[in-house]
Amino acid sequence: MFDALLASDKQLNKAIIARRMNKTPQVISNYLNPMRPVPEGFVSDFIDEFKLNRGFYETGNGDPVHRIDEPISQPEIRENAKAVSEIHYPLEGDDENPYIELGNGQYLMLIPLVNEYAYAGYMSGFADLEYIEELPKHTIIVGKKHSGKYLSFEAFGDSMFDGSNESIEDGSIVTGRDLPRHHWQNKFHINAYKYWVIVHKNGILIKQILKHDSENGIITCHSLNPDKEKFPDFTLHLDEVDQLFNIVNISKPIR
Repeated sequence: MFDALLASDKQLNKAIIARRMNKTPQVISNYLNPMRPVPEGFVSDFIDEFKLNRGFYETGNGDPVHRIDEPISQPEIRENAKAVSEIHYPLEGDDENPYIELGNGQYLMLIPLVNEYAYAGYMSGFADLEYIEELPKHTIIVGKKHSGKYLSFEAFGDSMFDGSNESIEDGSIVTGRDLPRHHWQNKFHINAYKYWVIVHKNGILIKQILKHDSENGIITCHSLNPDKEKFPDFTLHLDEVDQLFNIVNISKPIR
């Protein structure tokens, strides 16, 4: 009984216990001797004075220091997330991409998602509005409603992975804003938008555009992966490209 209390509070000693129990230090020393009996009245008063677990001394179960009927102190639990909004269907609005107002100046933007297995279908269906509307949706939180057409694509493979925070990992979802074809004759903003989705006649690519030759309509594409034998830079003629999206958001998977 004494040992458990002394072990739980290093500032306690026999002199303090004696003073609080109105006993002499010698009496407390005698009670500390396991060969000597301790009066039941003293035990009861001792348990009450130091708020010990009476049940432990009666049954041997539980913590000897804390009362069974008193809650053990717990660390403070602090919130680090909040609910944003409820989504109600059907969604209304004429926007290219529907928005759901979340409050506090934020919106949930719903964007058609082309996952890996839909790449082939998208190549033949990207001009079909009904096909686009039937695609699954990806969402991102934005601070305002944006004009233009947005689309999300699932990245796969490791061509855009170099181990840095700017990598586009396998399984990431990239969201891009469509750059209409009539703007392609102007210099691309390749410094403002590092990564692009390129819908080429032979497939969908996610690359960095290093150079745009606007006079000849040629772009130089770059992969982040440092293995240049496997992922060399290459050029594409824009006549062979159906769509270009400058990437504005990357949602990475949790590993």
